[in-house]
Amino acid sequence: MKRYFFLLSVLLLLLLATQLSQAQNELAAMLKVVEAGVEVQRVNTTNWIPVTVEAIVGVGDTIRTNTNGRARIIFFADEIETEIQPDTLYRIQQFQGDDTSFKIEAEVLAGNTLQTLARLLNADSSYHVKTPAMQLAARGTLFAIRVESDGRSAMLVSQGRVAAAANDNKANESQADVDAGFGVRAKETLSEVVAATTFAELDAALDGCEATITTQDDVSLNVRQGASLESARIGVIAANEITRLVGTVESGDWYRVEFRGGFGWILSTTAEVVENCAGLRRFPVNHGPENALLYSSLGDLITIQELITPQPETTPEPTSTP
Repeated sequence: MKRYFFLLSVLLLLLLATQLSQAQNELAAMLKVVEAGVEVQRVNTTNWIPVTVEAIVGVGDTIRTNTNGRARIIFFADEIETEIQPDTLYRIQQFQGDDTSFKIEAEVLAGNTLQTLARLLNADSSYHVKTPAMQLAARGTLFAIRVESDGRSAMLVSQGRVAAAANDNKANESQADVDAGFGVRAKETLSEVVAATTFAELDAALDGCEATITTQDDVSLNVRQGASLESARIGVIAANEITRLVGTVESGDWYRVEFRGGFGWILSTTAEVVENCAGLRRFPVNHGPENALLYSSLGDLITIQELITPQPETTPEPTSTP
């Protein structure tokens, strides 16, 4: 019997030591309420607990805000912080280590957050954020995340650099490094990285803006593969068929339009973009050619194969001098 109690005591001590080790390894963060309307759901529970001032949160806890609620999640005395904006659902997935070497993983399930890393992470530390469509890895940076109701996710970088990858990334085909002043978006795959400082600018750059173009006597416009008169002409389009522009050059009157599954360029001096447009995506002067493999057809003007096959250079005939 004594031997039994001795073994039981040893097992209890080992269990207590394991729990203490895990408690030291899994850290806790501070949740501070900025605007009322913040709740916490503790790990492995179903009830939501209102937070009015502040609370301790840890791995597995989920934080949500209502239409007015705002909160801050603070790691390591203000050096790493997440601002949780209204109508947002946020969860801490991993928080281990100490203030010199750590691993932080969080998930933004819906809404908007702003991540601030005031310190430069060392090689043994990591900071990852997952959304329904993207995975993000940052080092010493400031970046914002938006997750829409359908799971489409967007990210803007204000300082530093963030590595972005689509959740369905296969063979590293859908990933990119995003620098300050740029953003990216994902639903099933990662979008192009575009210059943007607000989510409105990001959407306008990727989706384009409504616009109207007028011509005299209903004259059709030439569509070219690039923003230059030297670019191959790939078709024509009536002015009234153009209802959206998806880019422009940094100077001049060239505009990018969606054309037969790909993109083409038109020259117009009468293009008018709606007033609420946050700004068309800017391309370099003489940008092009566009990817010809995207075109579904080009009519009888030119074949796709001709666009993607380099043409042999011709040697000019010698000229005779009088």
